[in-house]
Amino acid sequence: MRSVPLGELIAKAKSARAGGSEYPLLSMTMHGGLVDQSRKFKKRVASDDLSDYKVVKRGQLVVGFPIDEAVLDFQMMYAEGIVSPAYGVWDLRDDASADRAYLKRYLRSDRAIAYYKAKLRGSTARRRSLPESDFLAHPIPLPPLVEQRRIAAILNHADALRAKRRQVLAHLDILTQSIFHDAVKGASSMTTLRTMGVDFVAGKNVLGGDLDAHPRNRVIKVSAVSSGSFLEHESKPMPADYTPPETHRLRRGDILFGRASGSLDLLGATAVVEGEPTDLFLPDKVWRMEIGPSGRVVPEFALGLLRSTRVRAFIRHNASGAAGVRNIGKAKLLECTAPLPPLELQRHFVTQANQVDVQRSAVRRAARADDELFTSLQFRAFRGEL
Repeated sequence: MRSVPLGELIAKAKSARAGGSEYPLLSMTMHGGLVDQSRKFKKRVASDDLSDYKVVKRGQLVVGFPIDEAVLDFQMMYAEGIVSPAYGVWDLRDDASADRAYLKRYLRSDRAIAYYKAKLRGSTARRRSLPESDFLAHPIPLPPLVEQRRIAAILNHADALRAKRRQVLAHLDILTQSIFHDAVKGASSMTTLRTMGVDFVAGKNVLGGDLDAHPRNRVIKVSAVSSGSFLEHESKPMPADYTPPETHRLRRGDILFGRASGSLDLLGATAVVEGEPTDLFLPDKVWRMEIGPSGRVVPEFALGLLRSTRVRAFIRHNASGAAGVRNIGKAKLLECTAPLPPLELQRHFVTQANQVDVQRSAVRRAARADDELFTSLQFRAFRGEL
């Protein structure tokens, strides 16, 4: 399969500014690409002053940041919309040379992401940028137009299956929340997390370099819990000469809490360790939740509290730190009040929630299989083997 530089396929657009005119306001998302803010969010998340926002015409490519998270998309929703002035906007040079759906699939592929990561410049993780010259030099595998459309159709179908699995998981989460709300109706008073017996144990953030890394021991990243499911592969090496205490070792069934995040929405994310983790340890930014010997709350119900709208709102309201990294202190979090029903109702919630978890685990296994299939299809497609 022949390749051409991306610069032969796209050219920088001369975008007008919104000024005082009204346009649909578009945001870039990681999984969904460009979305209409009025449909995606309950409230506006952009600046109130939109006069400097870029006008994007139908068919133009919008490139967000950080690009190594593949936040880019072709604007296909409206004749014209507006996007952040920080985004790049590009025209497709020739519709007869490249299919937009195919090009989008390639530019968001694992292969393309690896290219972006290798070319990024800068020292701060989420502020590293890709020089425009390297972006345009990106070699794009380019089969005939008919083949491009066939590949895009296959990948679109496979990705739609993945999206449906995510929707099912979201509905199961809503069902668990509904069961939880029924349980807390039986609470007669509000109690602080501390009084319930909830506590948190922190680890230590010690990292080993390529030369002095421990052959086995690793410390998990905050991203290991931020999705709501425990991701064992999201970890970093420890130095060979550091021996972490056993209290920092992850165990099956641990309830983890992310006490720091670059995103306020992800601050306080929780996950349960499934399986038997091997030589994984807590960092300082991820806590293990524990219940003291005189605790009045079942651990699984306490997890429901941490995921509840009330506690999540408390965390967002009491977060500290700069915009880049937000934190919640343990003393502050333990003062959060929440309804505590009798143990009988707590255990009833756990029984019902466990039944939902069985279904959730099955859907997650299917979702992982979908992801593996999609990755395989991408790899084969862009090597001309599909």
